[in-house]
Amino acid sequence: MKDIEDALEAYLNLIHRKGASEQVVSERRQLLKKLTALLNGHPKDIELFRRAVDVYLERCPHEDRVTALTCAREYYYFWLGDIKKLAELTSRSGFTIHNPRMDIAASLDELLQRMKQASFDRFPPSLEIYLGKLFEGGMKERQIAPREQILKAMLYLLDGQPYKPENYRIVVDAMLLQLTFDDNESRVAFLQLAREYFYYWLSFPPAAERSTMMTPF
Repeated sequence: MKDIEDALEAYLNLIHRKGASEQVVSERRQLLKKLTALLNGHPKDIELFRRAVDVYLERCPHEDRVTALTCAREYYYFWLGDIKKLAELTSRSGFTIHNPRMDIAASLDELLQRMKQASFDRFPPSLEIYLGKLFEGGMKERQIAPREQILKAMLYLLDGQPYKPENYRIVVDAMLLQLTFDDNESRVAFLQLAREYFYYWLSFPPAAERSTMMTPF
């Protein structure tokens, strides 16, 4: 148990040094204690960790599940003791310092329905650019359509959040809680789509965001 607790404290100390408030650290400690209790006494195995996370998420309040999944993902490499991966994540700001509150839906269809009811259409130029690249690359429209729906749902959740990579990662976690995957390949395909689009999203922000991201000479 000591190794698990040491890993938890190391994770919490890191996000605190990176700017997480005492409240954020406290909330994450309370959430992750539920996970470490499930991991105690078990070998460090990725499948075991995933199963523990599934149980852990079921035990978390609905409104905390996005934060719970985000901090479980970040805690994983501390639990595993993967120093190389931790150094890589730290160097590219791979840790979040805010606890999001997102009203996640029960399914993608429900989320898209909410988006439709809100008449939401504030999509950044990156979406059209990315979908255009897929079409130019030879992808059929019937293959593009489901990708477009998923990305629009992500952008709907991102609306109003600061335009930062950490919030994109949080929304990916939120989508993992709302999508139903037939198998692991479907889950991997979603993550690949999210990673691929991320660089377009970051490179082609809305005009209002471009002005705030500019660095004066």
